[in-house]
Amino acid sequence: MTRNMKKMACWAALTFVLWMTIGLAQAQVSLRNLNGGAVSLADLQGKVVVLSFGGTWVPLASKELPALQKVADRFAGRGVQVYWVSINPNKPGARNYASDADLQAFAQKNGLRVSVLRDAEQAAYREFQLDAVPTVVILDKQGKVARKHVGFNADQGEAYGELIRDLDQLLK
Repeated sequence: MTRNMKKMACWAALTFVLWMTIGLAQAQVSLRNLNGGAVSLADLQGKVVVLSFGGTWVPLASKELPALQKVADRFAGRGVQVYWVSINPNKPGARNYASDADLQAFAQKNGLRVSVLRDAEQAAYREFQLDAVPTVVILDKQGKVARKHVGFNADQGEAYGELIRDLDQLLK
């Protein structure tokens, strides 16, 4: 084996190990809904899952959440599960604190009818290696990250147009 072939084999093996590790870790992600129940991403395999991470303090939330609801409505009944995931802390007195009732009222005020999940400790946020909000994570039917969309452009012709194209592609 040549030196370049050995390097390529080593990179391939490392990539495979990382891919397997990430896939296994994601299967363990569980988030709490506003009714106190848990939503395990492992239980959603077989569906395409959209997780929009954000917070009540995000300036564009008033434009992003209605656009997210339109995406959910567009893909209703097509095997796509859409969630808004709040990273607001749930401890009174913490910066950007929001109670479950606050989150429910915020979602309602912004026309959001999809399920709201909590990631108050930002465990899933870290697990998916996110560093900005809003960020949309799309999981394929096997529960693996298919795409991440960072930010929200309210001036796009069709809000979340790229997200819609990605979902259409995953459903083919």
